[in-house]
Amino acid sequence: MADLDEMRIRFDESPCALFFGMKLVDLSPGHARVKLTLKEEFLNWENMIQGGVIATLLDQAFGCACNTLNYIHVAVQMNIHFLAAAPVGETIYAESKVLHAGRTMGASEMSVVDSRGKTIARATGTTVSLGARS
Repeated sequence: MADLDEMRIRFDESPCALFFGMKLVDLSPGHARVKLTLKEEFLNWENMIQGGVIATLLDQAFGCACNTLNYIHVAVQMNIHFLAAAPVGETIYAESKVLHAGRTMGASEMSVVDSRGKTIARATGTTVSLGARS
């Protein structure tokens, strides 16, 4: 099993997390919750938060959750359903739960909610294992 204290630091100090301003809120074996406050820089040409920002937050939670277990996992597939929009200034939360993390593959489900609990997006993802964590 991964050292969760070490993983918390590594996740929060990763270049992508720092660039976007993502912060790990909760981490336990097979579970992660990550937050992000939406910035004006995340708007698209229609003045809506660009979907790739939501996908990035989902991917961060996904990677955090699946890499708390015995095997090193990398994503090979993620399917996202965008269900609602959130405005600039809103803090949103991505949560990932590992459904299966074996020695060759894994599966997770993820969601993004706003500060009031409204669902912004739902996703599923598949990982492959790069081998046992040393």
